[in-house]
Amino acid sequence: MNRLLRRIAALFSAWLLTAALFSGVRPMLTASAAAEIYGIDISKFQETIDWKTVRENDIRFAILRCCKVIRAYDDWEADSTFEENYTAARAAGLAVGCYMFTDAATKEEFESDVKYMLGFLKDKSFDFPVFLDLESASRQEHLPPEVFMPALLSALEMIEDAGHTAGVYSSSAFFSECIDRRQLQEAGYAIWEANYFNTVNGLASPEGYDLSAEASIWQYSGNGRVPGIKTTVDRNLCYTNEYFNRTAAMVNSVLPNGIMKTGTNFTIAGTISSAAVIRTITGAIYDTQNPAEPVQTVTVYPHARDYKLTGFFTKKLVFSTLEEGDYELRITAVDASDTTISVASSQFRVSNSETPTVSEQPVNIDPDAADGEEAVPAMSPADLPHEKKGTAGLRFAAWFYKNWSVRKMSGTATRLCLKLKLERTPFFRIVSSVFYDTEACYLAASLCSQKDR
Repeated sequence: MNRLLRRIAALFSAWLLTAALFSGVRPMLTASAAAEIYGIDISKFQETIDWKTVRENDIRFAILRCCKVIRAYDDWEADSTFEENYTAARAAGLAVGCYMFTDAATKEEFESDVKYMLGFLKDKSFDFPVFLDLESASRQEHLPPEVFMPALLSALEMIEDAGHTAGVYSSSAFFSECIDRRQLQEAGYAIWEANYFNTVNGLASPEGYDLSAEASIWQYSGNGRVPGIKTTVDRNLCYTNEYFNRTAAMVNSVLPNGIMKTGTNFTIAGTISSAAVIRTITGAIYDTQNPAEPVQTVTVYPHARDYKLTGFFTKKLVFSTLEEGDYELRITAVDASDTTISVASSQFRVSNSETPTVSEQPVNIDPDAADGEEAVPAMSPADLPHEKKGTAGLRFAAWFYKNWSVRKMSGTATRLCLKLKLERTPFFRIVSSVFYDTEACYLAASLCSQKDR
């Protein structure tokens, strides 16, 4: 009895830990005051810029104006220096972002303006986000957040769907009037805030002030001076390294390792997350004896900052067709800056002469895995062996979670939401949370029941 209770306690602990991991949300994109990185934002008014000199004077990033749309004056204009500055700033080694000034006030206006801007961003990549500059006193400032935010969020989604990381620029006054800062942070959008602390043209130095709890980037001056620029220029302070250190992490991963019997299938699992929008994720299996070209490969195009490895990605890597030999699985991502990031790798062996150990057996957590290739075979409580009473309870838990109708329904609803691009809706958050929790329970029960066989 004590042994059974210990196993149940272990299973319950595994469920709590795994469920917490699966149901956890991605950390908010808020700044960290540990970093203080200087940069500028520029437009055609800065005229011709000597970017090499700018970079040599401790300026590490530049946010370039792409275009402006001012409906109050029927003024649609592309910035005449954008193309030149984009090429020259990148060549000088600066991290680059861009922005569009818009006085849009409705969802339709925002969508029209974003389409206009994206026409100038084709074939371009950015280290920093693509920002919407919002500061129209006549058309935006006094709109309440419940009116303004749905239109703004729709525009930000359009930017990310195009493969760019999105953000919002505005003044502290705007963030208190019509922009819900917390909502932007929870959605992971970057905040670039202008605050001159009651000075006319901005602070001469940011020392003594700290906006890192409110924004990722602080514009502290509109009247700065930088060698290489003839005119005055806006000065900025970035509080985070995430736009310079391109990273992507894989959590809750299930990857092949150890020895796999020939003909055995395997379903990869895990969620890949990045602070920047992920444009592509590629999985490739290499024969370690001939690593020049992958023997299998698959690429998906998330255009999002989080991607759960299911469906098309997992089904295109067919482990059961691999011949005997040593292999390595490599997963890489390309983000909004066109940087290729190594996310995960795993080495394993396919063999007919060895029986895989229990810990190396593949665990398939896809409720709709093709051809019935499940790591834990489906069985009813009547099939449980009576000579191992403790194991029977664990195997019953695995069977229950595998065949629980709510689990399959939530899985189907989750995949349907992904196909319809409803990832940001409340319904998706609810069904995906249920799906991840039940999948975590099934995985924990399956692993524990196999271990005790």
